[in-house]
Amino acid sequence: MNYDIAIIGGGNAGLSFAKQLFEKRLSTNIIIIEPIEAKKKQATWCSWQENNKLDLNDSSIKGIWDKWRITNNQETVFHESAKYKYVCRDAATYLNNIEVFLENNDIRILRDKVISGTLSNNKKLILCESGTITANHVYDSRGPQLSDNLLKQHFTGVEFELEKGNISVDKCVTLMDFSVTQESGLHFIYALPFSDSKIFVESTVISKQLNSPEWYKEQINTWLKQKGMKTSRIISSERGIIVQEYLKTANDITHHIGAGGGATRLATGYAFHNINRQIDLLIQNIKSNNYNVPMIMSAFTMNMDQLFNKVLINNPALSVDIFVKTAKALSGDQFSDFMLNQTNFNIWYKIVRNMPKTPFIRELIKKFGDRW
Repeated sequence: MNYDIAIIGGGNAGLSFAKQLFEKRLSTNIIIIEPIEAKKKQATWCSWQENNKLDLNDSSIKGIWDKWRITNNQETVFHESAKYKYVCRDAATYLNNIEVFLENNDIRILRDKVISGTLSNNKKLILCESGTITANHVYDSRGPQLSDNLLKQHFTGVEFELEKGNISVDKCVTLMDFSVTQESGLHFIYALPFSDSKIFVESTVISKQLNSPEWYKEQINTWLKQKGMKTSRIISSERGIIVQEYLKTANDITHHIGAGGGATRLATGYAFHNINRQIDLLIQNIKSNNYNVPMIMSAFTMNMDQLFNKVLINNPALSVDIFVKTAKALSGDQFSDFMLNQTNFNIWYKIVRNMPKTPFIRELIKKFGDRW
């Protein structure tokens, strides 16, 4: 059978794309190729969301906050927003809800792995382990290929149940706690207090080299001990890697969407909001018979993000201070806008103004010098 649209990968980008294609009546002849059931995908997805767009009936939401902090050994910056909420979703529930919707509407989800793709007689062929799929249009929603020389945000997160009678858990999100070892790259602890009895704690490093699984767990346990939190059991755990470099993925067979299609914000690693925005714009394109994937990041934003990352990585002694000063320079709403890829000139001006001038100018000269 020949499909109108084949989607490789059943993550947020792939499933959301299929759902919108059906809802907007753009196509029902769709296949999603994804080897793993959604309900088996253990992950925690968080992002800022405007209050007036927040669906409180969304069963995937695990937590909602309007306050967060960034801290180091010297100071703590607190943010609060009247415009945005910081929202945490359970990825398995979120994706499973979409899978159930698609299956109830006879959209096929093939549990298989893609081996390769090719072009034959103007048809796009996808070779899977169980056979070959043909389609008019192919969209690949898988993440980019990893390699040792790429800058990455790598992490391990654990959700704990705390012992009864434990200390009262602060109801403020810890976005970045840099008062931890910096020996293996730019390292911080990220913590989501779901209640007095449940907390999610993640050890995150920004570097090119990964650490052993035990290393992240040791950092998490050390942080919990420092905070006086005693755990009774592990509820769930997850690991992840986010590439923080722009990779060109264009070819004649597939369009790339999601993280592999440039939807990850290079300076922050956040992708959920950008993926949803990319799919919205792609749907608008298809309505006009344009099947190309729109660029979700402007050239200016990508250049500034790359410059920001270069300053951080090439000046490790200054990296923590740069993050704290950046947070301090922005209001809660401005910080949220920055993280959501809605940055205006005023926000960028404040960020650049608070960067150390010599390293920033040095990296700026390197970047444009390479082009000359």
